[in-house]
Amino acid sequence: MRTIVVSDERMEIVSLQFEVRNFHEIKIVGTFEDDEGAMRFARKHEIDLAIINASMNGMDGILLGSRLREIFPDILLIFFSDVEQYAIEASKLRAVAFLIKPYTNDELFYALESARLLSRRRKKRRIYVKTFGHFDLFIDDQPIMFRSGKAKELLALLVDRQGGTVNTDQVICALWEERPNDEATQNLCSKVSRNLLRELEEYGIKEIMIAERGVRRVDTELFECDLYDFLAGEEQARKQFAGEYMSDYSWAEERVGQLLRYASE
Repeated sequence: MRTIVVSDERMEIVSLQFEVRNFHEIKIVGTFEDDEGAMRFARKHEIDLAIINASMNGMDGILLGSRLREIFPDILLIFFSDVEQYAIEASKLRAVAFLIKPYTNDELFYALESARLLSRRRKKRRIYVKTFGHFDLFIDDQPIMFRSGKAKELLALLVDRQGGTVNTDQVICALWEERPNDEATQNLCSKVSRNLLRELEEYGIKEIMIAERGVRRVDTELFECDLYDFLAGEEQARKQFAGEYMSDYSWAEERVGQLLRYASE
């Protein structure tokens, strides 16, 4: 979510930036210490979420929220203030949350999580990962055409790990088993990881992959997958499995034996 923070207290902005870093789906695209700066930005850029100080000196944060809503009818609003009476006005704007200062980290977390979940429900598309036979990724039944074959294979590896973390050494061992694990190969691995994130972002589903400090994983809650359904014992997925699994990738052969044993039980 493209997010702005508006407050006339600079330390408050810094504190909010620090807390928001834990939410991978929330990206702060602008911080402002006055309402007009926020409005100038809003006229030129898309905004999904605004976190606003409702009681700024000489400025009306609630009015700012209303003006932003005129530009972006679906914008999510979170207000905070030490004046409780503003809560009524915030509720009229259907704000996600109104935080009374001093608010706790837990209260802020709940407000941000509520915004994240509401945004996800609004934008949710069906993301489906097919692993039986050839590996493919579908959005609303349309396949993604990856430009980079290695980026696609990296995603396949992460899906195979079922949400578990995969470090650079493990990626290299699987995707470049014939190459030495040297600086050049590690740089190549980093480039492929960036390419994958870029391709996913182009399709609006970047959030399914999380990459931090050389460790990567997928968020399994954000997509459906025949492998996961199969392991959960769903009958339809068991019928779909015909003994082939990610057939383009040699590192996936070990998983085939496990699935065959599971299917025979």
